[in-house]
Amino acid sequence: MPFFPHVLSSKASTKEINMRLNGNTVLITGGTSGIGYALARAFYEAGNRIFVTGRSSEKLDRLMKEHSEWMGLQADLARPDQIVRLVREVRKIGEPNVLVNNAGIQSQLDFLQEPREPEAILQEIRVNLEAPIRLIQEMLPGLLSQESSVILNVTSALGEVPRSTFPIYCASKAALSAYTMSLRHQLADTGVHVAELVPPFTDTPMNHGRDGQRVSAEVVAEAALEGLKHGARVIRPGKAALLHRIHRISPAFASKIVEAGP
Repeated sequence: MPFFPHVLSSKASTKEINMRLNGNTVLITGGTSGIGYALARAFYEAGNRIFVTGRSSEKLDRLMKEHSEWMGLQADLARPDQIVRLVREVRKIGEPNVLVNNAGIQSQLDFLQEPREPEAILQEIRVNLEAPIRLIQEMLPGLLSQESSVILNVTSALGEVPRSTFPIYCASKAALSAYTMSLRHQLADTGVHVAELVPPFTDTPMNHGRDGQRVSAEVVAEAALEGLKHGARVIRPGKAALLHRIHRISPAFASKIVEAGP
């Protein structure tokens, strides 16, 4: 079995949190490429029903031709009305018991050299932070009504050790991590298991054109399922686990590593 380093937080209650990896209905945002697509494939191959969302209708159409067993749903998650519509459409087909908030955008920004329009900054925050919170709020009644369910929020190692070139991305992922921890405490005595996936530098369309050693999206997805299987609260595949350990010992050194990285 491959080795997937991950961190298991202490249990907040005595409930059994190990996840059954088959027979679930899984909704994955941003599932047309990258980590989202790899997660969709991994969940499907484990024997689950798959819903994926994407902003591009063309990408969804191509994906549905390749995976006719999946259900594709178009939605711009930066728009609250489309989140409400998305949940309504999903529920017409079947209530998911696994929600994966994966969709995200990342933009380089130098406030001294390239001041951006406020709307562009807000768009990144809406997709990376506001959308997962709104989607969870809409879906929580259905998740709570089931015997066992999972919320998996995909953050980033850059949310823990930020890099100067991606300030909004780092800030939004750090905020999503904090929100995930708070939500986990609130739902500790329910049947909803709240987990966080913290990918390292991953080979995805978001990172194309950037130098550096990347882990494959498939490795990240396999680590996610392995972590959920064993009840992990925080899953840090590969170098994300090493960076976390370094950051706990020397935040300054961890920051130097990230700034010097890809």
